[in-house]
Amino acid sequence: MTTKDKIKVVWLCHFSNREIRSSLIFSNNIIEIVVRRLLKKKIKNYKRDFAPWISYQINEFEKMSDVELHLLAPHEGMRKKRQNFIINGVSYHFFRPQDKCLLGKIKKKLIGVQNFEYEKNRIEIKRVVNTINPEIVNVIGAENPYYSIGALDITNRPLLITCQTAYSSDLFKKRLMAQQAYDYHRHDVEIKIHSKSKYFACDGVLQYETVLKNNSDAIVFKYTFPHRKPSTISLEKKYDFVFFAAALSESKGVEDLIDAFAIVAKLNNKVKLNIVGKCNLEYSRVLFNKIRKYNLDKQISFNDYFPEHSDMFLHITQARCAVLPIKLDEISGTVLEAMMLSIPVITNKTTGTPFLNKDGECVLLAEIDNIQSLADNMLKVLDNDDLLDRLSKNAKAFVDKEFDNTTSAKRLLSCYRAILNHYYNDKPIPEKLLFNMDDFKPRN
Repeated sequence: MTTKDKIKVVWLCHFSNREIRSSLIFSNNIIEIVVRRLLKKKIKNYKRDFAPWISYQINEFEKMSDVELHLLAPHEGMRKKRQNFIINGVSYHFFRPQDKCLLGKIKKKLIGVQNFEYEKNRIEIKRVVNTINPEIVNVIGAENPYYSIGALDITNRPLLITCQTAYSSDLFKKRLMAQQAYDYHRHDVEIKIHSKSKYFACDGVLQYETVLKNNSDAIVFKYTFPHRKPSTISLEKKYDFVFFAAALSESKGVEDLIDAFAIVAKLNNKVKLNIVGKCNLEYSRVLFNKIRKYNLDKQISFNDYFPEHSDMFLHITQARCAVLPIKLDEISGTVLEAMMLSIPVITNKTTGTPFLNKDGECVLLAEIDNIQSLADNMLKVLDNDDLLDRLSKNAKAFVDKEFDNTTSAKRLLSCYRAILNHYYNDKPIPEKLLFNMDDFKPRN
């Protein structure tokens, strides 16, 4: 393999968008629907966008003539076990995942053994990869065992692990164990993948340190996921603050936000907060009980997560400021999306977010779990149009410079070429492609 050849690459990942759903054939599982109704669980919606960074990355690679791109991914709700098709020169290989449905989860609990989980997925992934016979396999998200488990069978070709998060980090374990939500199977699979792999791509310090903790011989590239450049169209301001996420959870900071908003509302009973995100019935009760405790029913409104990201982006422009007190993500995609929309942002100080202020103040940072600090920042922006305008302009300029999608895709292609040269020809990795901790030190 030489760097002049057209690279055949497989992305092993999990995502959905309207374009690929239009090529998939879906089927309602009647038994699953009946069981969910009996258990009073919400009927699952398979036709929604998620992991949009994969879609944006595809858009950039469609423009490249020197890559033969294959996507291998599970998709729930498929009628057939497998579907293959091509869109804009990109080959898609979808399979119906094992044990992601409710019946599979019940079966897992009855059997009480985790090791059997996703074995059929693993067999299917191995078969498809061997059929495609790529030069390189890029697994996007080692923390998701229902597809990442396939990485354990990748041999005789280089394997790149792109980190979406760092599930086996001490921080994740501590926080999720406190919520009794830590999945040791996910932890174990990520550890195994990290241990066997040689090449990694990270966009933050927490991921980088976790990879090296699990594998001291790892070669770690710096890579930033592409993000959608939202339309600059905005609606008339309706809310003072907005919070948005794919799913509402304690780790996203929505409970801290409500607590902080209660402090703000004591000083301003006209302030408005809109919360956007999918939420199960049990957790919605937790949030509504907290809101009723503070008597904030008339000041906090909810919107379910929008199936189309473009609709959600337009909706959140009705807010004067986005408050996104993330606790686990290094730099959340929602933070970057708000910045791209020129919406001022208040967020938490994670291992990644100080990077956003390295060239000047673009976001306001609060200490994690410090409710008063979060409330102080919210009070700081209320009725302060000059501050909001400065944050908005600084943030938009920063993300346009640092998070360019075309640059990101070209960098990933350069990483592929460097890996192939290193794996097959033992050539050193260019220093400029490697992760550098100095990039995350704020500049004076």
